[in-house]
Amino acid sequence: MKYTIDTIRDVSIKLGEAYRGKISNIGGAVVSTAYVLSKIEKTTNISTATLDTFIETAHISPDISDILSRNLNGLWEIVLSYIDMFDSDILEEVVLYDNSYFKMSTPTSLVELADGILETNEHDKVLDICSGVATFPVYALQNTKVGEYTGVELNFNANDIAILRGSLLGDNYSFVINNALTYDYPTSYDRIFSNYPFALKGADLDDCRRSLQDHFGIESTYISRCSSDWLFNAMIIRSLNASGKAVAIMTNGAAFAKPDMYMRQYFAENGYIEAVINLPHALFAETMIPTTMIVFSSNNKSIRLINAENIFSKESKRLNTLSENDIQSILNCINNGGVNTIDVLPKDMRDHDYNLIASHYLDKPVVEDGVCFGAVIKSISRGSQVKPELLESYKSIIPTKYRFISLANVVNGSIDIEEGQQYITELPKKLDKFVIPGNSIVLSKMASPTFRSAVVNCDSDHFVIETGNLYIIEIDENKADPYYIQAFFDSAAGETALDYVSGGTAVKNISIEAVKNIMIPLPPLEEQKIIALKYQAALDEYDVLKRKMKKVLERKRTVIGNKG
Repeated sequence: MKYTIDTIRDVSIKLGEAYRGKISNIGGAVVSTAYVLSKIEKTTNISTATLDTFIETAHISPDISDILSRNLNGLWEIVLSYIDMFDSDILEEVVLYDNSYFKMSTPTSLVELADGILETNEHDKVLDICSGVATFPVYALQNTKVGEYTGVELNFNANDIAILRGSLLGDNYSFVINNALTYDYPTSYDRIFSNYPFALKGADLDDCRRSLQDHFGIESTYISRCSSDWLFNAMIIRSLNASGKAVAIMTNGAAFAKPDMYMRQYFAENGYIEAVINLPHALFAETMIPTTMIVFSSNNKSIRLINAENIFSKESKRLNTLSENDIQSILNCINNGGVNTIDVLPKDMRDHDYNLIASHYLDKPVVEDGVCFGAVIKSISRGSQVKPELLESYKSIIPTKYRFISLANVVNGSIDIEEGQQYITELPKKLDKFVIPGNSIVLSKMASPTFRSAVVNCDSDHFVIETGNLYIIEIDENKADPYYIQAFFDSAAGETALDYVSGGTAVKNISIEAVKNIMIPLPPLEEQKIIALKYQAALDEYDVLKRKMKKVLERKRTVIGNKG
C-alpha cells in the first residue's frame, strides 16, 4: 500500500460527495468511479464520450462492463468531472482498500492473522467462503501468486466490488454469486478462509443439514439443532483437501454452547480441529458479538486452545485492533505454545461438552478435597413457571401457611420477602410438587450478573413453593450441611465454581447436569457445621442490619413534614 488509509478514505469521500442523495449504492458508484478514472489516467486512446464508448475503447471485460453499467448508469457526467483530479495510484488504492461504505467487512488485522496461519504458497488453490468485498485476497494474497482463487458470495453489491478488486489483483481470481451453504463446490482446496455471517435461519439450512449429514454420516439428531456456524464449518471441512488448512471466524457461543456439542465432538474426535483462538472483544465495528477464530486441518491428535482475549491494541475509544506485535504474539502461541495456551486431547473434552474456550481449561478452579456436588444431592428439580394470573387468584392478604418465592426474593444469600406479602390461601394441586423441602437450597438458573442462591428454612407447618427460574436442590444432610454449601456458593471460590460450569453468551446459564458437576470442597461434617453456624450468624446479622436500614430509609423519607 503506497498511501495511508486516511488518505485513501479522504479521496473516497470526495468522490462520494456528488452522489449523496442521488443514489442508494454510493459505495458501488465510488469504487466504480475510481476504477474508471484509474483506467483513464493510465491508458491512452480511450474515448470518454459516453460510458459505452469508454467500455469499448478501454477493452473492459464483460463482467466488469456489467458492473460499471449498473453502478454508473446516468452518472457519467459526474465521473468525467473528476478527471485529472487524482493520480492513478491513489485511485487504484481506493478500489482495493476503501471499505468505509461496506458493512461487515472483515477487520484487516484478522485477515493478516489468518494469512499468518494459512501461509498460502504459490500455486495453492484458495477458496473464500462468504467473500464479501474481497478483503481477504486484497490483504492476504496480493503478494502471493496463488494458483487459483475462488470467492463465493450471495450479496450482489459486495460481489461487484470483489470483481473490480480481483481484476487488479490478477487473472486467476474468480467470484461466484451463490449461497455458500448450498453451492456445489466443484473441487477441493488447499487453503480456505471464511468470515461467514452469524446466527442464520431459514429453509436453506435444512437442505444444507441433509447434505452434510449424508456426506459425514452424522446422526440427524446431532446436526438438527446445531448453529449455522457449524454448518459453515462442516462445509469448509468438506471442501478442504487432505493436506490443506482452513481458517474461519465464528461466534464464541459456537465454541461451547450445548446445541453445537455433537458437532464439536465429531470434528474434534475425527482430527479436523487444529487450533482455536478466543479473540479480543470489539474487533468488528458493526457487532459486539464475541468471536473465535478456528483452524481446521487433518489428522490432529490434540487441539491447541489459545486465550487471546487480552492481546489487542486500541484503535479508537470503541474499537480494538490487532497490531503487528499482537499478531506475532498470537502466531507464536499457535506455533510454540505459551502461558495463554493449552493442548487438549479430544478424550479429555468429553466431560466438558467439547468446550473449545481456552479459559475453560486454563482457569479451571482448584478445589482441595473436592467432590462433585451431585454426590451430596438427594434431588434437584426446576421450579414451576406458574402463570401470574393463577397466583393472583390464590393470593391472600392475611398470613397463611403457604407462601411463594421467586428469583427476586433471593438476595445476598437469604430469602427476602416483605412482611405480610406473598401468601396464598391454599396450595393448588398443580403446584404441590414445587413445595420446597426444608433446608433445601434454591439456585438461579441464570446469572444476573452472578448466580443467586439461598437456603429455604421452613418447618412442617409451613410450605414454600418456588415459582421462579430457580432450581430446588435438596441436600443429603448425612453428607453435607446445607448452610455450609450455601456458604461456599456465597464465597469468591463458589462464584468461580458456578461460572466455570455455566454456559451461555449474552447471559450465563447453568443446566441441572452442570450443577451436579460443580466441584465443592467437602471437609468432615463436623467442620462443615462449624462453618455453617458462622454463616448463619452472618445471615442473622445481615437481617438485623437490613431491618435497621429499612427504618432509617423510612425516617429519611419523612423528614420533611415531620415536626416531631
